[in-house]
Amino acid sequence: MTVIKVVILLSLAFLLSCTTDDTDMQLGNTAYVRFFLLTNAGNEVLEYPIVDTSGEPISYYEKDNIKVLKIPVALTYPAIDQTIIATFSSEIHGDLDLTIEPEGTLTFTPTQLVDTIYVTVNDRWDFTSTQQLDLALVATDNPNVNIGAPNSASPNNTLTVDFQALSFQYSFNTNKITIEGEIGEEIYFNLDLPKGYFPGDIDDNDIFSFTNGFEYTLARESENTNRIDYKLTLEEDIQNDSLSFISTINLLENNGYVPRGNTVLLIEKPVKIERDLSTNPAANFYNLSDTFFRTYGENWGDFSNTGECKWGSFFAFSFPVVVEADDRNAVLYDDKGTSDPSDDIYHHAFKIGFDSRVIEGSTTNSFNLKRWFNNESTRENNSPGFNVDPALEFFPGDNGNSTTSGNVLVESQPITISSVSGNSYTIDISGQGTYREISPGLFEVSLTFNATNDELFGGTITSEYRLYNNAVYPAPQPLTHNNCITPINL
Repeated sequence: MTVIKVVILLSLAFLLSCTTDDTDMQLGNTAYVRFFLLTNAGNEVLEYPIVDTSGEPISYYEKDNIKVLKIPVALTYPAIDQTIIATFSSEIHGDLDLTIEPEGTLTFTPTQLVDTIYVTVNDRWDFTSTQQLDLALVATDNPNVNIGAPNSASPNNTLTVDFQALSFQYSFNTNKITIEGEIGEEIYFNLDLPKGYFPGDIDDNDIFSFTNGFEYTLARESENTNRIDYKLTLEEDIQNDSLSFISTINLLENNGYVPRGNTVLLIEKPVKIERDLSTNPAANFYNLSDTFFRTYGENWGDFSNTGECKWGSFFAFSFPVVVEADDRNAVLYDDKGTSDPSDDIYHHAFKIGFDSRVIEGSTTNSFNLKRWFNNESTRENNSPGFNVDPALEFFPGDNGNSTTSGNVLVESQPITISSVSGNSYTIDISGQGTYREISPGLFEVSLTFNATNDELFGGTITSEYRLYNNAVYPAPQPLTHNNCITPINL
């Protein structure tokens, strides 16, 4: 294995040395080296370039995955002007098959105050017995550098890695791909394995099931430590504009690998309808100059379990759907002020999506779905279905030329939502309705939303919505004969 050492600027290394456990030391004249392994609330190891200067380095870590463990070792030496070598020991308990690099030696320079130990897992381990790795900093070639922080509470001169029961999982990187339908057309998708995998464990014949509405071949393009890239090639021509063609790929639990997140991939050649690009109705529902621009909505239901059904307000962050320049529905959004077309940005004139792009890994409240459930996980890796992107497609009236009204469809797709306890549910969504400009610049979408899951809903249920592109809108009239949504415990 080639050892790649993480180079971090002097200023960053100094920040690493100034955590709250250093209160009883004199940083100005104390030089020391210590382990600096940080984890987040989900027991995930933080890796460069992620920095958490408020975190406390740990001396014990429970590992339930086979990702390469990258252990930073930080040197605090305000007056460093030379290369310093530190040595460390490693002791394996159990039948672990590990590769540890470098082999016992770490190097620090005035411009590199953090070096990294890489622990690679080569095979599965028996988690029913003790499986442990003990690391210890031993010495440095400079007598002025102490081993461990001069702090009785957290010297961090040793680190124990306890190997727990393995937790494998995988998911598709998306839940839907739209194709043109041309024979020979190639599309790409990924199988993400965030906790790593052993290549011999993953057999495509065992992890996928198929429902095919057209002919295609599937092949692996490339593989790395936590992702497999696939290429799908269309083997028949399905360019009939008046028909829709759909195939699905389902991800199965196999060999200890558990589907999580996007577990169904839908591949669709949709019906094609002529529409005037200049109408661009999607642009009424996003504003990229406003980070917090949102679409507002009302959903008919009894979300407080009071026995009374009424409109419940919500919002979701809305965004354009980015497409390639040659997409038949592409409109130029930004040419970057240059004559070079390669950097131009195009948006779909008739589609928008609901997503959360402010905080990484978070979700927005697409179609008010967060109020449909109790005990739901709102993290994107567990419940990507709360971000529905694309979500709506507009079809202008007057033979595709109207700028004020038309029909709207919910983008048909499978979405995944999970509970905080790990139960996962795939829900097929669809829907239809109308949109119109009810006052200058204010658009109202009136639609019926369909959700299908036998376990949750006993089949298909429907729900009524009103959506608006502004926070100020007239209160919708109460409904009398429509389905009333009440929260479901996941």
